[in-house]
Amino acid sequence: MSGDKVSQMSLRYIAGYSLLLFSSLVRRVLNQFYLLVSLTEQFAVIVWTPREIERYSRTYWNSREQVRNYAMLDDWLCATEQALVERYFLKDGELLNAACGAGREALLLSRRGMKVTACDWSPRMIAEAQRRAREANVPVRFAVADLYDLPYPEKAFDCLFLTNNAYSYVCPRRRRIRFLKQAYSILRPGGVFIMSFAPAVGSFPGKGISQWLFMRLKRSALFNRDYEPGDHFRYSFTHFFQPEELRQEFDEAKFLVKEWLWDQQYAVLAKE
Repeated sequence: MSGDKVSQMSLRYIAGYSLLLFSSLVRRVLNQFYLLVSLTEQFAVIVWTPREIERYSRTYWNSREQVRNYAMLDDWLCATEQALVERYFLKDGELLNAACGAGREALLLSRRGMKVTACDWSPRMIAEAQRRAREANVPVRFAVADLYDLPYPEKAFDCLFLTNNAYSYVCPRRRRIRFLKQAYSILRPGGVFIMSFAPAVGSFPGKGISQWLFMRLKRSALFNRDYEPGDHFRYSFTHFFQPEELRQEFDEAKFLVKEWLWDQQYAVLAKE
């Protein structure tokens, strides 16, 4: 091999290797910048009170962009939801689909013969769900309602369904307990509640120095005194649960845990 060819190959190798080093350096800088941006975003959970968090969450969930995104989801259930529904729900039972969004689960379960009532706190989501129900000619009763202010009488439903980690979007703990107690009240004896949540697994978002700092800042009246370890903000509020913490909330509302699917982010609760 001639010296010119060796030199040409070496230059080509050096040029390519230099590009790789440059891209690696840029990636590291961008990652550090992303961490800095994420940390500043996290301050929303300690600066805002539950009232401001709720206001932002309502606006975000009711936005046209979110409605469009959820309207694209057809009437299907994930594998975990499918298995739990077949195992626990009465085929002709009265169901409340809480935080129903644009009707993903409500339309499918109505087609299967269940008597479905569905609610969401977003007027636009409910309007889209109603439109889809009319097009599909399925008899779902929709309503605009908050999770912690459900407009239904005692013992009205055989089954409750709460998906998409919606339980983790309720802030703070006292509102989650209020919702659970209402859910218990509107279930009939022997009724089943299938619900999803965000588990705190490994180095979950919000864990670390920000959590340590926020636990100290919450002592001041200038900050959110309802902040809890596990609270996180990225696009919207989410609370990441520890197992014992979640079980205590279920116990406080008098629910029995029939099945615990921590890795699948689901729990099956029952009313005696």
